[in-house]
Amino acid sequence: MEQLLPLLLNGAGGAIIGPILSKLLGGKGATGLLAGIAGGLAGGYGMDAVGLQLLSGTGLVGMLGELLQGGVGGGILGGIIGLVNRAK
Repeated sequence: MEQLLPLLLNGAGGAIIGPILSKLLGGKGATGLLAGIAGGLAGGYGMDAVGLQLLSGTGLVGMLGELLQGGVGGGILGGIIGLVNRAK
């Protein structure tokens, strides 16, 4: 479970921030949610692979860091999807 928790938190962070930015930039439907989850997982994995930690620590601080990492990735991908959907 300890190996799965960061991925779950990355996906949750992306699922929260991704749709918000997608809607703000003109997106419609559930594509922002799906892009947020995918971007959250990808962003968290990429930041961990590079060694970039937004909040380093153990316990609650580490969990908040993983949530923020997913939010950054989900926000970026959700925002891109919102811009693409607005252009149509």
